[in-house]
Amino acid sequence: MKHLTRNCVALTFLGASAALGAHAADAAGGWTLSESNGSSLIYAATDAGPSVALSCSDQVGIRAVVLLNGESLEEALNAPGARAKSRRVSLETETTDPRAGDWHYIRRQGKLVSTKSWQGKRIYNAAVTGSPVSMDIFKVGERSFELPGVDDQFTTFASSCDATS
Repeated sequence: MKHLTRNCVALTFLGASAALGAHAADAAGGWTLSESNGSSLIYAATDAGPSVALSCSDQVGIRAVVLLNGESLEEALNAPGARAKSRRVSLETETTDPRAGDWHYIRRQGKLVSTKSWQGKRIYNAAVTGSPVSMDIFKVGERSFELPGVDDQFTTFASSCDATS
């Protein structure tokens, strides 16, 4: 796989660098809604672990970014450039069996970016059902987290994204 720069992955995820301004502590109670280039984006920090962002993409559907270090999306986008590598990730929830696929991984930032439509959908559905998410990341280890439940911000995101209907 070709190496991608941080900017390429960030641009793929957002379409442009959006200033979210929500830090992990700010989003711990729920989802934070933002917009980038006319597309909705939601972000949440989990109590003890990764922060998660979901966006609506024409190419992939729901795209997920998992920040393993719990930092804010804004901090991750503004971090010094780094190369993305492919990492095999087995993803499961209480309501789904494990399924493995490649994600873009930026080690310096501890950031995973989904590459397939089912990956973002599985994390989105975990938020809807209240199911914990478990990820087994090749050469990184296991991470488990729970997402905030559905709130007004999440509902607004869902209603603006064709991939959720």
